[in-house]
Amino acid sequence: MPWCPKCKTEYREGFSVCADCGSELVNKLAEEAAEESGEPLDLKMGDSFEEESWGDMGQADQEEGEVEERTATGGDVRRERTGGLYQDSSEKASDNRSSAWVLLGLGTVGLIAVVLGVAGILPFQFGNPYLFYGVMGAIFILFVVAGIVSMKNARFFEKKAESENSLRQTLLDWCRDNLNAADIDAEVCGEGVSEEVAYFRRSFCIKEKLNHQFVNLNQGFLDQFVDDYIYDEIFGKRAE
Repeated sequence: MPWCPKCKTEYREGFSVCADCGSELVNKLAEEAAEESGEPLDLKMGDSFEEESWGDMGQADQEEGEVEERTATGGDVRRERTGGLYQDSSEKASDNRSSAWVLLGLGTVGLIAVVLGVAGILPFQFGNPYLFYGVMGAIFILFVVAGIVSMKNARFFEKKAESENSLRQTLLDWCRDNLNAADIDAEVCGEGVSEEVAYFRRSFCIKEKLNHQFVNLNQGFLDQFVDDYIYDEIFGKRAE
C-alpha cells in the first residue's frame, strides 16, 4: 500500500500523490525500510513534520480522531471518515425519540407486570416475591425515567434542528450567489492536478470562504454541509 512520506498517511492502490501536501507516495516509509534493512534511521529535527502549502489555502483540515481515506469512483472523489462523524440535530432528535419510546414501553409494561404480580393475578412464584418485585419495580421505574429524559432531549434537538436548517439554507443561498466552479478552480487548482487532490482543495477553499463570511461555525456541521449539500451543486456537472 502506498504511503505519504511526510503526512504518514496510507492510501489505497492507484494513488500516486498525497492529497494533503502534494508529495509523491512511496511503497514503504523510511522507518519501515530502515527496520527491514537493519540500518539506523537518521532523522533531523523537523524532517517528519515539515509542511508544504499550496498557495494561501494551506493544508486540508484534519480533525482529531479522524482517519480520511481517499476514494475515486467514476471520477467523483469522496472522503470516507472512520471516526468523528458529525450527526446533525435532526438525527439526534430521531435517535432520542426512538430510544424514549422503547424505554417508556418497556418500563410501562414492566411496571404493570410488577403490579399484577404483587396483586397475585400473575401466577409467578418466588422465594421472596416482595424482594423480587421491589428490585424489578425499581428497574422499570428507571426505564420510565430514562425514557422521559430521552423524550426531553428529543424535543431539545428538534428545536436545535430548526436553527440548523435555517443556517444551512442561509449558507446555501450565500454559496449560490457567491461561489462558482470556475473561480474556485482558478484559485486553487492548477494544471495537472489530480481529481482527488482537486476535491480536497476545492472543499477546503469553500470552507475557508464560509468561515470568513460566517463566524463561529461548527466545523463538523460545515464539513457535512460542504460534502453533502454544496460541493455537488457546484462541481457535480463536472464530475459526471
